Amino acid sequence: MTGKLAEDWVENLDCERKIEAAFVIAHKTMRTASSGRHYLALSLTDKTGRIDGRMFPDSKVENLFNSIPTGTICQVEGAVTEFPPRSGKMNIIIYSLRELGEDEYLLEDFIATSPNSKKWLVQEIRETIQNMENDDLKNLLKSFFCNQEFTEQFYKAPAAIIHHHNYQGGLLDHSVEVLLICQRLCELFPQLDRDLLFTCALLHDVGKIRTYDYDKVKIEMSTNSILLDHLYMSADMVNDHMKRLNFSEELSQKVLHLILSHHGSVSLGWGSTVNPKIPEAVALHHADNLDARVKEMIQK
Repeated sequence: MTGKLAEDWVENLDCERKIEAAFVIAHKTMRTASSGRHYLALSLTDKTGRIDGRMFPDSKVENLFNSIPTGTICQVEGAVTEFPPRSGKMNIIIYSLRELGEDEYLLEDFIATSPNSKKWLVQEIRETIQNMENDDLKNLLKSFFCNQEFTEQFYKAPAAIIHHHNYQGGLLDHSVEVLLICQRLCELFPQLDRDLLFTCALLHDVGKIRTYDYDKVKIEMSTNSILLDHLYMSADMVNDHMKRLNFSEELSQKVLHLILSHHGSVSLGWGSTVNPKIPEAVALHHADNLDARVKEMIQK
C-alpha cells in the first residue's frame, strides 16, 4: 500500500494534464450545462484541499448519481482542466471512478486537519475570558468553555461542508480568527464594546456543533441543521445560558442581536434574521465575512 503521489495532491493540481488518483467524494449534485446536457458536479478532497470535478456520463445521470457513494474514497481517472477558461481555477473532467477498499489507500492522506496549534487557540480563548471586565459576559463564556462536554464538541467540529474551515477543528479555528480580527478592530475603534464583541466572536457559531454529522473524511448536514439554521441554534443555545445566568434584558438583546445579524443585511439572503443595527454587530459581521472569504480563497 502506498500513499498519494505529491503531484496528485489537490494543492498541486495547477496545470492541465491527465490524472489517476484517489480522492474523497465529499459532495455531489446534478446540474445542467448551457447546452442542456445533464452532468454530475462533484467535490473532491484530500488532506490538502478541495477541487471540483465534472462527469458527463453517456447513461442516465440519475442512476450514476445514486451509485456514487458520498464520503467514500474513490480512484478517479480524468483530466485536470482550467474552467472557466483563463480563470486560473482548476477542475477535473472525470472519465471514470471506482470506490477503493480499505487496503487500497492510506487514510491519513485524506484527513484534513487544522494548520493551527490547538493549544495556542485554546489559550487565546482562556486569556480573552480572563481579561473580561464585564462579569456577566465573562460568566457566559465560562458557562460554555469551562464545560468539558461542550469543549470536546466545539474543538473538533467543522465550520462548513465544502466552504471555509471545512475540516475537523475548523470551528475552533474560525471562532478564534474572528476574535483576533475583532481585537484589531477594537484597536482602530476604541469606542466599541470590547467584551460584547469578543463574547459574540467566540459564540456566534456555537450552533455548528449541532449542524454537522462528520467522521474523519466526511461532513454532512445533520437533521437539526436541515430544519433549523445554525444562526437560530447558536442564538437558542446562548439564550438558554443567559437565562440561567439571569442576564438583564438589555444585555441579552445585544448578544442575541449580534448573533442573529452576523451574516449581514437580511437582503443579502445569507441567513440573518435582522440587519446589524449597532456598531458591534457591524464589526462582527465584517470580521466573520472577512475570515470566511479569505479562508475559502486560501483553501481553493
